[in-house]
Amino acid sequence: MEKNKTGKYLKYAVGEIVLVMIGILLALQVNNWNEIRKDNIKEQQILRQLKDEYIANLLQLEQKINHRKRIIETATKVLQYIDEPNDVDTDSLNSQLNVMIGSPAFKPIENNLINSGNILLIKNEKLNQLLTTWPTEVLDIQVIERIWFTKMWESVIPLYSDLGILRDGFYKWWNDEQNLKWILEGTNVNPFYKPKSSKALKSSEILNKKELEGVISVAVSVNYAANVQSQVVRNRILEILELLNNELD
Repeated sequence: MEKNKTGKYLKYAVGEIVLVMIGILLALQVNNWNEIRKDNIKEQQILRQLKDEYIANLLQLEQKINHRKRIIETATKVLQYIDEPNDVDTDSLNSQLNVMIGSPAFKPIENNLINSGNILLIKNEKLNQLLTTWPTEVLDIQVIERIWFTKMWESVIPLYSDLGILRDGFYKWWNDEQNLKWILEGTNVNPFYKPKSSKALKSSEILNKKELEGVISVAVSVNYAANVQSQVVRNRILEILELLNNELD
């Protein structure tokens, strides 16, 4: 009799332990499901934010590419003027030269995805990889941009000042609608000084300045290099956006 009671108690105790263990495992599983659900929700939020950011980055990058194209086109035209200097209108030449008073700079939206560790929530390995290498690819453009920025302030501006065309150049630049679209979204700006300089050189004198050809050649070369790298980054943005769209619910 006692043995039967003991056996029943043991079975009951074991059953209770099993039920408790099952309850714990179920609770852990439910908690795990909740954590996964929260991570999935947060991932979707991050993906939507990234999509908005990279669309904005694409628009800005294309704007900088077009700005550089204009610098390249006008610089190439000035080189043609240098090769064939006869009957070049001074105002037309100055209009071309003033375009070089500009330094397109790509500054994409920055996020703390990597530093915060949130990038680990993105399950797509390819997308994760592209987002991780993104800062390095942007840096490649910015290194080239800094070369032109430095050249512009150390060579172009001093040369224009020496030629006596800087005053007219700045006036034309601030009254060029295309330039304003790039920096002020088309905002009208009233000229803040008289446009014409009484000491400006004639077109023939400007084109005979030997330093000019070198400076203009650098403008073509460096901005072309920046646009080559920009196309690489543009393709990367399109690839990222495609992956983001595929991952979004």
